[in-house]
Amino acid sequence: MKRVFLGLVCAVGLTQLAQLEARAQIFPLRKPEPAAAPQIPWEDLNEKALAISKQLAEKPTVTARGPSETFACSPEQYQWLLDNPDRAVTAWRRLGAKCVSIQRRGQGKFGYVDELGSDVTWEAIHQAAGVRIWYAEGKVKASPVLPLVPVKALVVLRHADSKLGDGNVYVQHQTEILIHTDSKAAASVTKLMGQSAPKVAEQGLAQLQLFFSAMACYVDRHPDQIETLFRPENVQPPVVNPMKK
Repeated sequence: MKRVFLGLVCAVGLTQLAQLEARAQIFPLRKPEPAAAPQIPWEDLNEKALAISKQLAEKPTVTARGPSETFACSPEQYQWLLDNPDRAVTAWRRLGAKCVSIQRRGQGKFGYVDELGSDVTWEAIHQAAGVRIWYAEGKVKASPVLPLVPVKALVVLRHADSKLGDGNVYVQHQTEILIHTDSKAAASVTKLMGQSAPKVAEQGLAQLQLFFSAMACYVDRHPDQIETLFRPENVQPPVVNPMKK
């Protein structure tokens, strides 16, 4: 079941990211607040986003909230990373982290597959100042002996930036997730896990946040490495800094 949660939130090698987090000097994280219904901006959603959000919010299998995280970086670069997770994977790999492959699937969608047959696609169904909502769906295989489990998830990311007294610009973000599955096997495993199921989901959200925050911190401190880190694999230098519009 842990693989189900982590797969839905962009599974990345936790040990390697922890090492890079220390190099990026991210602020200490606050513990996540008790899980509750995600703060969804219902009145701002379009018809598609509203229908999806209502469906998943009605009877979620698991809900969880990630830690509140504050870090110094360029808000523009942070937003670029949110829009380009496939390029972020390339950068992480060039820094030595183990990451799943993320592919662009057209029409604003991204996806990943793994060696066990998992296949998940996600897209941003709502994006406004300070909030972004991702919808993910697909099938995840938790282990070689378990069947593929159909899953749907809604991830709400809230973020804000401000300039503090030291002159640096900081971004603060936090995620919430709703996971839903009709699979009897997944529901049974979740029931057996009891209170640990939300904890595992929280770990997955912490990884998702770290995937973006640690990289945003790193490139903010090492702007000379941006072109090298984010250069497409089939393109030779020199290239234009992709984060500059």
